[in-house]
Amino acid sequence: MRRTLVATLALGLGLVGFAPAHAQQHRATRLGNPATRFAKPLKQGDDLRVLLRAENMKADVAAILQQVGWKGSLEDLDRAAATADIQDIEIPPGTRLPYMAARKKGEPVALMDVEWAGNKPFEAYAFEFSSGCQRYRLVTPKACSNFWIESLGKDTSEQCMPKPDPVVGITASDSRVCVTQPVQFTVDVQNYAADGPIALSVNGKELASGNLAAGTYKWTFPGAKAPGTYEIKAAAKDYSAATKVEVVACVPTCGITASPLPVKAGRPFTLDVSGSQVASGVAGGIQSVQVEVLREGEVVDTVNMAAPNFVNDAFVIKKGGPHTVRAVVTDEAGQVSTNMCQADLDVQGGLPFFVGGYFGKERLVHDHPVGNEDITTGAGATICAEHIGIAAGIQPKIGENAEGEVAVGYKINFQDGAHSSLFADGAVNYLFGSGFIGGGVTFWDIFEDDTRFFGLLVQAGWDLTPDGKWQIVGQARGPFDEFGDLENNYQIWGGIRFRPNSWK
Repeated sequence: MRRTLVATLALGLGLVGFAPAHAQQHRATRLGNPATRFAKPLKQGDDLRVLLRAENMKADVAAILQQVGWKGSLEDLDRAAATADIQDIEIPPGTRLPYMAARKKGEPVALMDVEWAGNKPFEAYAFEFSSGCQRYRLVTPKACSNFWIESLGKDTSEQCMPKPDPVVGITASDSRVCVTQPVQFTVDVQNYAADGPIALSVNGKELASGNLAAGTYKWTFPGAKAPGTYEIKAAAKDYSAATKVEVVACVPTCGITASPLPVKAGRPFTLDVSGSQVASGVAGGIQSVQVEVLREGEVVDTVNMAAPNFVNDAFVIKKGGPHTVRAVVTDEAGQVSTNMCQADLDVQGGLPFFVGGYFGKERLVHDHPVGNEDITTGAGATICAEHIGIAAGIQPKIGENAEGEVAVGYKINFQDGAHSSLFADGAVNYLFGSGFIGGGVTFWDIFEDDTRFFGLLVQAGWDLTPDGKWQIVGQARGPFDEFGDLENNYQIWGGIRFRPNSWK
């Protein structure tokens, strides 16, 4: 009886206890019994690959693994059998095995809880692999191919680690911007589908949505019309991040010029506010300009200018004296300029008239001399006399450096009051620096038959005051029909002019 029991145990794997997972522990002392071994003995590692991947063996391998309730994947096992590194190992006596594959009457059967009770270690082939994020080792004794698979614990490789929660990040190109200024936002999402959906909201109101591109989403906030703090939130499913942008008022700046100067009362001049600008970063341009005209601190006129016409070539101030034109500009965002924007003008009132007093002499041939002649020349005499005169006229400006002149006056002959008379002049003056030079025609001695003539007028003058109101002037006249005898036919004098409405 004793000999029979030992012999039974010595049959090894599968001869002792054929019950499946719920059976009692088995002790094995020998391996390789042809009646119970799972497959032929293995001579080299590649034999194990052939065994596990053979089409006629795959069903039996699957049956064993089903009996023991293995949770792994047969596909993972098949891939590992084809590529894994197979090692030579030894199993020492006393080793407890979770189970061993065997056969009973040729059918695959799993012997549970097997103790190797042999006298020495047995040789085996083994390889490790992963399935379902668990690490396993398959061991097969060389003598009998009775394999088993034992668990090595969790697979700690990257692909089996728990995926971290998505991390959403959002950055703004600027954290403090002007009203209407666009801001670009960049959203980066980690641990999330590279092209997953994303949504953005501003102060709780959704304004944009789309899909990531390689984990990134860019969006341009068109700009806020009102100052304030704006929260921009980016959400990827249940995960989000937010940032804030402060929007501040950035008012426009006003620019104003007037030309030409000086401004004349009742005469159009150019008022230019086109130099006004919106603040840097503000979208749009200048919408309107309000211009006020002030005299002695009181507003006497208001003019509104709308885009795009910010140059008024027909601006008129009706009265003379010191005036101020000031402007306030409004941009398309409704913001109003606050900088000092004005031009102070000394408006010259009335016509550009003048009066002058002169002293000089004339030397003229009288056709009908009446005494005081110094040279007798047949029918008449050449009379040389000192005289004084007064004149009044106007000097309208006809160009940047030119003015016209029309004047009438009266000359008093010191030697013969009977030869005092009216005269009239017309000239064009070239203006330079603080003076002028000009020429024109004169109608001299209008009431004197014997000395009346049309002639050439040449004149020049120099400002005595910086504003040009007082001038020293010299004039010379000569008859057109006496150019051949100018030694005896001329008039020269000089004097002072007063010009209350000087162009300067």
